[in-house]
Amino acid sequence: MSTATLRKWGGAIAVSLPKKILSMLSLEVGAEVNIATENGKIILSPARQSFTLTQLMKEQKQLERRSEHPVIDSQWLGSAARGKELL
Repeated sequence: MSTATLRKWGGAIAVSLPKKILSMLSLEVGAEVNIATENGKIILSPARQSFTLTQLMKEQKQLERRSEHPVIDSQWLGSAARGKELL
């Protein structure tokens, strides 16, 4: 277990996280984290953004417009489902 010291930072209190911990979680400067409390403990977890299908399709269309042709990654088309996707 690692320990850290709370420090004053402007009008807030900050804690410095060890590089080893950040690396294990694939976090870097500027990454967003969720903050929660549970049974008197502070819990930080990476805030992973989720996208709707509509957002992904819009981004795909923009990418295709910029590249001037359809972007197709046929390598995955024949593979089995790995999550909750429905075709």
